[in-house]
Amino acid sequence: MRPDLDSLALFLRAIEHGSLSKAAAESHMVLSAASRRLSILEGHLGVALLNRTSKGVTPTGAGESLAMHARQILRDVDRMRADLSDYAQGATGRVRLHANASAMGQFLPDDVASFRQRYPEIRVSVEEHRSVYIVQAIRDRQADVGVITSEAADPALNFIPYRTDRLVAIVRQKHPWRGREVSFEELLDFDFVGLEDDSAISRTMEDAAMSARKVLRLRVRVKSFEAVCRMIEAGMGVGILPEGAAVTYRKEMKLRFINLTDAWASRRMYLCTRQEALSFPQRRLVDHLLARGMP
Repeated sequence: MRPDLDSLALFLRAIEHGSLSKAAAESHMVLSAASRRLSILEGHLGVALLNRTSKGVTPTGAGESLAMHARQILRDVDRMRADLSDYAQGATGRVRLHANASAMGQFLPDDVASFRQRYPEIRVSVEEHRSVYIVQAIRDRQADVGVITSEAADPALNFIPYRTDRLVAIVRQKHPWRGREVSFEELLDFDFVGLEDDSAISRTMEDAAMSARKVLRLRVRVKSFEAVCRMIEAGMGVGILPEGAAVTYRKEMKLRFINLTDAWASRRMYLCTRQEALSFPQRRLVDHLLARGMP
C-alpha cells in the first residue's frame, strides 16, 4: 500500500513543529488518530520515521529522507491542482513561458498582459530564469516557450528573432567619466559591479575584456538589476545593464547612463521553442509575441 497524501502532510507537520500534538491539532485530528496514522505509515515503509521523546518528535535518518520526497510530492500535487483548476474555470489551454531578467524587466510583462486580454481562455504561467537554464528547460520539456538573449547550437530547438535591446554603461552622477559615449575597453580601467557569472551579460563582459586583453575588475556580484544599481549608487563600480530595465532606477538613485560604442551592446532576443509542432495555445502565444516584437 502506498503512503497517502494526508499521512505525508501530517508527518511533515510533526517534524516542522517537533510535536505530534501540534501536528494533530493543525490537521484537525485527535492525538490518538494522528499517532496511529503515523505508525501505519512507518509500517507501510518498513522503517522508523520519528524519534519520540517526552520533549516531542524528531525525524530519524529515514524520516529526513522521506521529508525531502514528501515536500516535493505535495508541491507537485499543489501544482497539479492549480493547473486543473484553470480548466475547471473555463481555460482551454496552458503555456509555460520562461524568460530571462532582461525581458522581464522591459517589454515582456506588457506583451503577456495583452495576450491574456486577447485570449483569456489560455493560461500563461511565467517564470524568470537565466537564458542558459531556459534553453535546458525547453529541451527537458519543463517549459514550452522561452525568451532568451542568445542562440544555442541545438538542432532540436527553434530560435526566432523577437526583440532587440541595448546595453548601456551605468555610473553614479559623480563618476569621473563625463562623456556621452564610451567603449567597454576604456571602462576596464574602473572597478565593475555585475550579475552572477551565469548571466548572459556577465559572459559578454568577460569575453569583451578577454578580447581587449585587459582585466575585468569585477568587485561585486549580485542577483538583480536593482542590486547592481544600488551598488553603483554606493560607489562600488561601473555596471553594464539593459537600458530599458535600468531606466526605472536612474532618477531614484541619481545614476547616469553612457552609451556603449561596442557592437555587442545592441542585442537580439529570441523566442526559443522545440522543433516539433506547437500546440494551439503555444502557437497563439508565439504569434502574439512576434506581432508585438520585431517587424
